[in-house]
Amino acid sequence: MKKILVIDDDQNLDENTAELLAIAGYSVATAVNGKLGFDIALEFNPDIIICDIMMPKTNGVAFLILIKENPATKDIPLIFMSGSAIPQYLYDSMMKNGYEFLSKPFTEKQLIDAIERSLSRSSESLLKPKKP
Repeated sequence: MKKILVIDDDQNLDENTAELLAIAGYSVATAVNGKLGFDIALEFNPDIIICDIMMPKTNGVAFLILIKENPATKDIPLIFMSGSAIPQYLYDSMMKNGYEFLSKPFTEKQLIDAIERSLSRSSESLLKPKKP
């Protein structure tokens, strides 16, 4: 069973998303901010993380830095989501670096499709030989 961590300061969205993912057959953990999400990621060892961009304390960009700087978490695929417009340069950077992005509200299909694409890309990159 694949494990997913959902990080969002909107507790209702966290709970609804976790319920949808559990019904779809995933094991799910949730966090209300990036700092707590990072701590949970270290213990839960998720296969993928879905993270809001705009959060108090540790936002999505700060969370990305935390997760990518840690050897134990740096290879976990990320999907970002936001209910607000984000700057074009940030969106372009996410796409260039292979991250999925979901605009809130999103449908169950959009969520599952983004997860499947991210997991597929992640498994493909594990099969590619590392460049020296």
